[in-house]
Amino acid sequence: MLSVSCCRVFCCMTDGSSDRGSRHGGPVSGEATAATPPVHRWRQVLILAIVGLSAATQALAGSEAVGDLAFSATSLNGGTVDVRPQVQPAYYVVCFLGAECPMARVYAERLEEMSADWAGREVTFIGVNSNRQDSIADVRRYVDVHGVTFAFVKDKDNVLADRFGATRTPEVFVLDQQLNVRYRGRIDDQYAPGVSRHQPQSQDLRRALEELTTGQDVSTPSTEATGCLIGRVTRDAAPTKNDVTYAKDVVPVLNRHCRECHRDGEIGPFAMSSYDEVAGWADTMMETIDNGRMPPWHADPQHGDFANARHMTDAEKQTIRDWIAGGTQPGDLASLPPAPTFDTGWQLGREPDKVVAMRDRPFVVPRDGVVEYQYYVADPGFTEDTWVTAAQVRPGARSVVHHAIVFIRPPDGTPMRGVGWLSSYVPGQRLVPFPPGRARLIPAGSRLVFQMHYTPSGKQVEDITEVGLYLANDPSEITHEVVTLLGLNQEFTIPPGAADHRVEADVGWLPDEGELLGIAPHMHFRGRSFRVFEPGRKQAPLLSVNQYDFNWQHTYVFERPLAVRDLAGLRFEAGFDNSPGNPFNPNPDEFVTWGDQTWEEMAVAFYEVSMPRDASWNGRRMGQDGDGDRPPQDREQLIADWMKLDANGDGRIVRDEAPIVVRFFTFGGLDRDDNDAIDEDELRRGVRRLFPRSKR
Repeated sequence: MLSVSCCRVFCCMTDGSSDRGSRHGGPVSGEATAATPPVHRWRQVLILAIVGLSAATQALAGSEAVGDLAFSATSLNGGTVDVRPQVQPAYYVVCFLGAECPMARVYAERLEEMSADWAGREVTFIGVNSNRQDSIADVRRYVDVHGVTFAFVKDKDNVLADRFGATRTPEVFVLDQQLNVRYRGRIDDQYAPGVSRHQPQSQDLRRALEELTTGQDVSTPSTEATGCLIGRVTRDAAPTKNDVTYAKDVVPVLNRHCRECHRDGEIGPFAMSSYDEVAGWADTMMETIDNGRMPPWHADPQHGDFANARHMTDAEKQTIRDWIAGGTQPGDLASLPPAPTFDTGWQLGREPDKVVAMRDRPFVVPRDGVVEYQYYVADPGFTEDTWVTAAQVRPGARSVVHHAIVFIRPPDGTPMRGVGWLSSYVPGQRLVPFPPGRARLIPAGSRLVFQMHYTPSGKQVEDITEVGLYLANDPSEITHEVVTLLGLNQEFTIPPGAADHRVEADVGWLPDEGELLGIAPHMHFRGRSFRVFEPGRKQAPLLSVNQYDFNWQHTYVFERPLAVRDLAGLRFEAGFDNSPGNPFNPNPDEFVTWGDQTWEEMAVAFYEVSMPRDASWNGRRMGQDGDGDRPPQDREQLIADWMKLDANGDGRIVRDEAPIVVRFFTFGGLDRDDNDAIDEDELRRGVRRLFPRSKR
């Protein structure tokens, strides 16, 4: 293969934000045209690109020219881009990107960094946007937000995407001086749909450039790019004739299943606000529906009926499929069905009675690296016992909040049931209010403890997370207190390469009376499946999640609560996939144990239980593990067991001496003076609070 000593990098980008500019008509500054001007030598430029794998792009990898890849275009940030065979040795890197594609966003600043790293080595990066749904304004916004300083062009009618064989964003093409493709594929393997590794394991683009600029052949000339499909203007095969239109058939499906999240300010990466937007995303939408990623719901419908279930029927899926096959016909856009109305961030459609922020100033999340768990204590200002019928945790910056949990920390000596859970935020979770007469109790004088887990997104971001509380109008009407019980197993080791490693655990304690309202499983990237069942009845699970997805962690709320007295117990079985076949696996060669970070693992079930306000704390001890609630008679033994954690014998348990599960769930509630240490007096008061002698 031909080796050349210097490079020019060209990146093609597709972009899709909500404000749309001109889509049709005459040429617009920044659009690409056929190459005719003489050769120009350009400054170092970096452009992001996301391109998908296809049969056509497979043929591009290697050292042979495929078609005519030369072109000329006006850059959106000034000047002319002229890609032609060069007289002197040179490489271009061509990158296809999308403004609203999550992967295009997260890789933007990385490509900008690479542009700077390769400055002076004659490597030119260029960005191209080929999405039909993306306007010139969208592309410029993407460039401005992510600080892109390299040339960027708009590919009108996806001419360049077709010529290169690009199908997704992002994918990069490295061209040599004869415009032969020497590398095509992903930038690296750190990010993929649903995957965010601690760091890349394979720096594919950087390695290819290093090899080429040092006179070597590219060791891996082709990799599979993942991301969003380019929104194309189709010109090839005639569409299948049918009468399915956007206005008449597709909009009602989107209103029922999609627009709750796919609107401005919500978790969906793009807003389904117009025909042009939806038509551009149509192929990606269909792909995510076919592979089960959307709508986000993972409970097996054969086991359990859930109030918050999200199921798109086979007929609804076929409607979207037929619409795409028929050429995404708009229909009569003047007769669209009424758009659903949504709140502006509070899911119940009204403002909470009380909003409590984690603190009065933001936490600054760095652009990369690992952020340790952050803890904040806030005072809601309740001077009397307060009953909460619903609570929603709302992140200030959804792009970096991996999850957030808010706990109740009552004053010393105040009894409290369960683990003190108030509410949580995890991606994709929707708020379901408690049934009538059910509420959580926040004792007078309590503080709220925010536990924040941040995941850097490639850009420095500020966050102030808050919790909205909906209060009972008449506390005398509250008949049942809602508490959260815990089942977990932290004593496991997943062997390297294990494709289906199973872990089980029982809930430690159940009340004599009450109802099971819902179940929330929690695992990390190796989580594969999760089943909850009564001991001895594994084949008849209460909940079966056959395809667990770390990015969509739901609380599965039963349509009809289950009577606790009818349950023989609660046991879960968590399945983990640590094999190379798991695309989300951070490293299949490691032994994996319990840990906070996503490259470690957890096996946890949270059980939402309502019990009568006047019920005794005494209940049924379940299972063999000691991680559940203990009856009052075990208090002294529990205190003695805890003090064994005092490794240096100084009479205090510091955070580093405690097991991760203790740090994760209970340390903050016991550390009354917030000095990162628990002494025996604090422990004794905490045990009295958690396990009172009398009824409440």
